[in-house]
Amino acid sequence: MANSSLYKVLVVGLLAWAVLSTVTLAYYYNLYLDLLMNRESLIRKLEEFDATLGKLKQQLTNLTQQLNTYNESYQDLLRKFRLSVERSVAIVVFDYGNGTIERHKVYFIEGINNTVFNVTVVVADLNYTYYAAYNDYFINGINGVNNRVVNATSGYYWLFYVNFRLSDKGAYQTKVYDGDVIIWNYTYVSWG
Repeated sequence: MANSSLYKVLVVGLLAWAVLSTVTLAYYYNLYLDLLMNRESLIRKLEEFDATLGKLKQQLTNLTQQLNTYNESYQDLLRKFRLSVERSVAIVVFDYGNGTIERHKVYFIEGINNTVFNVTVVVADLNYTYYAAYNDYFINGINGVNNRVVNATSGYYWLFYVNFRLSDKGAYQTKVYDGDVIIWNYTYVSWG
């Protein structure tokens, strides 16, 4: 009987061991399957990431090409702008009324400093008065030759012509364009 009890205990122990090892094996097998699924999911995500990275590399290459194209366009526009600045030229002439005539070539940028006053001040020593009410300058003298009053109705004054036409505006209000000729003439003026 003792042997029969021992066999029963051994059989029960063996069955318990078999059940316990089967449950443990099933648990670890499920963990292994989860790991395999996570591994496959990670591999898919890495492949997607690699594909996205490839697309980003292609986009970066395209952007670099576009940037190079824009840079070339910018450089071309800059060259054209510089040529335009170089071509914006006016001739400024000073006729002192005594046979002395000076001629100057003045470069300027249209739309920025293209007034008779701006191009004249580049090549001459001006004596002027600013009148805020007119937003303009009255030229009192050029290169040391100043206006001179003769009497109440006459005197010698600096008048300017643009393309041989007497200006009806002040020097700061009169625009200059490429190729214009500005002539300052020190002349006798009578208004009486």
